[in-house]
Amino acid sequence: MKQDFRFNEQTCSTNDSDPHYLELWTLGQQEAVRRLSVKTRVEFKETARYQLIKDFSTRAERIAGNYAQIYLEFERNGKPELRGRFYWTGLAAFASKQVMCALDYASNSKWRYAGAPTPYFEVTKMHLGEGNFWLFQDIFVWHWFYINYPNEFKDATPARNWDDYLCNFKATFQELPWVDDALPKINHLKKTPELVEGFNLIPETERLSPGKTRSDTQLLSLMAIAKHEQIKILQPLIYESEGFQDLLDLQALMEGHFGVPRRLAAMSTLCETNNPDYDVVMTEGKLHNKNDRMKFITAIAKKYHKLMNIQAPYMHESIRTIANWSDNV
Repeated sequence: MKQDFRFNEQTCSTNDSDPHYLELWTLGQQEAVRRLSVKTRVEFKETARYQLIKDFSTRAERIAGNYAQIYLEFERNGKPELRGRFYWTGLAAFASKQVMCALDYASNSKWRYAGAPTPYFEVTKMHLGEGNFWLFQDIFVWHWFYINYPNEFKDATPARNWDDYLCNFKATFQELPWVDDALPKINHLKKTPELVEGFNLIPETERLSPGKTRSDTQLLSLMAIAKHEQIKILQPLIYESEGFQDLLDLQALMEGHFGVPRRLAAMSTLCETNNPDYDVVMTEGKLHNKNDRMKFITAIAKKYHKLMNIQAPYMHESIRTIANWSDNV
């Protein structure tokens, strides 16, 4: 798969006085790719090139860091006084950290060298890597657009469609990893009712003063976006693969034994705290079943929400630590 990309930096400039929506969506997609790339060039001789970071764990780490940056309003046009409006991204920072932990296990498990079939680990890596990468390509751009063009977001939302992207960037995008597999499964990054519902609640959150009503609205927005990412993106993208389902079922049988990690989310920079106050463990159901997984996601969201209300300094400090991963290589 291609890892090296050249972007035309004169075309589709954000300096246009009235840029077209499709041009803006194209720019947002370019930025999503750049966030997972390192800049390479021969100084003074070549236009900028971007090389996609090859290591899946480092990509997941960067993705977690970018979600954390959005939550903390560290983006260029972020609004620190409105911190918490992008409530889903705070939880997503922990979730992508958890994907990083799973990828680290798939890459470094002692069982790779003790007779376990290597394809087991490679298939796991590929599915987790694809899901993490393409979820970011979807959801980062929605947030990027809202942060930079909030007054245009509602009208621009129906215009997002990978097939309609403009300029020279589109040919470059077609060389991204898993692109031919991913795009048909996730409807070419078009809006979904769940996505629209979640983002409609963000301006409501912005208007509310701190208190129960704002907190409840934050959670409603989070859950709507969670349904979008879990059911409309990740379910068709990776969880409907029979091979991946078999691997997840095998993990469920072995988890907690022989060094096989449990199905959990830790509200921590650690992979697992072994403290029920911070860990949410999936103890029943199948991870690839969307209904079972949404029960698990709901439990995680409730834990996150509770800690955000009773241990906000700890949670924000953890998210700040993850935000520092956004440029890791």
